[in-house]
Amino acid sequence: MNKIFMYELRRLIWNKFFIGLLIINSIYAWYVLTSETIAGVAYTAPFSLWSFGAYFSLSLPLSIMTVLFLLSVYSSKKEKQVEILTTATPVNKVHYALVKSAAVTVCFLIICAVIFGLGIYFYRSVFGYQEILSFFLPSGMIVLPCFVFSMGIGFLAGRVHQWLLYGLMAIVLVVGFAGLGGNFDFFGHWYFSSYPISLPVGGDGEPAFMVSFGFLLARLIYLVTGSLLLTIGICSQQKKAKKA
Repeated sequence: MNKIFMYELRRLIWNKFFIGLLIINSIYAWYVLTSETIAGVAYTAPFSLWSFGAYFSLSLPLSIMTVLFLLSVYSSKKEKQVEILTTATPVNKVHYALVKSAAVTVCFLIICAVIFGLGIYFYRSVFGYQEILSFFLPSGMIVLPCFVFSMGIGFLAGRVHQWLLYGLMAIVLVVGFAGLGGNFDFFGHWYFSSYPISLPVGGDGEPAFMVSFGFLLARLIYLVTGSLLLTIGICSQQKKAKKA
């Protein structure tokens, strides 16, 4: 399985579209840093947890679109033909689906690492800010639920038809940039950019970072739902193999 994983990972990483999308993600993330984050959000400092969370939430839609595109690679007509051949091999179909999911996950983590690294470089070069460990909390709260939910619904959609994934990409664009509010705002931009305004100001002149119950509940619902969808999608591989 290790050899299969490395093969799948190389196949995705060296895909010209992934390389292009990685560059686009990087350029857009830098644009967000220099145009939005540099001014801070909700009257907080640019290097506050609120501002960093807002930066990640604005950068994430393109990253999730990349995930859906990578899943579409596995849903292409050519891939379906290859799958017919692999069905006849002794390779466990659930394990093979897990390997493909792991390859997509690594690609997504590469993008997140680039976005995170650009943010840290920006803070250090512009503000001389060094305290970076605290940034893992707001970024993790956004990244994990969004990724797992997108993987789950994307995996199932790809089993039906490749074009459904393209439809999901369009929905991601709308949800990511339409400014939807509330705790269930998928990418969480409303929470980081608007919620601090309702909080009392601390001794440092800005509201302390906190996680509201409503926002945390919404993140958990996305995470659990995505995990269930992904489990159903992966297990369906074995059922399909048995029918074949």
